Amino acid sequence: MTTIATRQHGDPPETLAELLDDLEQRPSLSVEADLTLQLDGHTATVVGYDDLVAIDLPSLPAAVSLWRNRPVAVMDAAAVLSSVGLTVELRVRGAPVARIGDAAAPSGVARRLGLGPVELVPEGAVLALTRRRG
Repeated sequence: MTTIATRQHGDPPETLAELLDDLEQRPSLSVEADLTLQLDGHTATVVGYDDLVAIDLPSLPAAVSLWRNRPVAVMDAAAVLSSVGLTVELRVRGAPVARIGDAAAPSGVARRLGLGPVELVPEGAVLALTRRRG
């Protein structure tokens, strides 16, 4: 059986296949940002360049607070980021501790911990604990 698409331009997708086709045809995003902001009482910097957005926090407790109070579910964020070719890297005092999105390689440990499609960077957490800002 052959079906003919009758969707007009601008009509929302009606099936998962149509949604996936739409996402594949969408161009990747490129981000340029240099921000300082307050997240749950912690100062964070956000730097975006090309397909990576890096969020740098001052401590591991600040990163845990951000994770617990995230505005969207991890699976949803990962899907949206991947669909537009973006990766978000969470850093603590400059050391990467986690990635989510297009270039992230989700770890089995993160899934077992219930973190979802997150790439953990264990050595980054160790560096974040030991690194001193001068």
